[in-house]
Amino acid sequence: MRKASSREKILKAASELFHEKGFQQTSVDEIVEKSKVTKSNFYYHFKSKEELALEILDARIKNFEEDFISSVLKNPSISPAQRLENFYKRVEKLHQSLNCRKGCPFGNLAIEMSDLNERFRIRLSRFFKSWESALENCMREGIERGEFRKDIDPKLIASLILSQIEGAIMMVKTHKTTEPIKEGAKAITNLILAKEAA
Repeated sequence: MRKASSREKILKAASELFHEKGFQQTSVDEIVEKSKVTKSNFYYHFKSKEELALEILDARIKNFEEDFISSVLKNPSISPAQRLENFYKRVEKLHQSLNCRKGCPFGNLAIEMSDLNERFRIRLSRFFKSWESALENCMREGIERGEFRKDIDPKLIASLILSQIEGAIMMVKTHKTTEPIKEGAKAITNLILAKEAA
């Protein structure tokens, strides 16, 4: 098994710390200590903590788009209604694996940094718009196939679902249970399913 490089150790340690504590509450010293590299080694690989955090954010976005959006919401082999159900289940499973701790890394960072740093805000805004667009397309296809109600606005419902999921994840972190995700999925499904598909 290949030994992790210093750069990989820094990325892994920082990713965990940023998710658990936030960007501002994590120091370079903590990252260095957790990754077991020297500070000079840290600055050899990254000019700043911000540069490191932006690289981690880009990697997280790429992984989420592959594991949740492309393979679930955009999966042409299953129906739009099943895609949405699978998406909620995958989100729930992720937060079960985190023991209902840490919350959404994107939502956490958006709340923490959007008013303070334009580089973070722009990346996160672009990501959330892309996620919302995937939901909108799923809604639109579901309407065309008669799975979802014809009187719903796909863009509006996509925005509602994204906001509901982010809010539910905050409640998961607060209440230490994935029930908010489960209940949210039921409520959204009841809202959008066509009567003949229900």
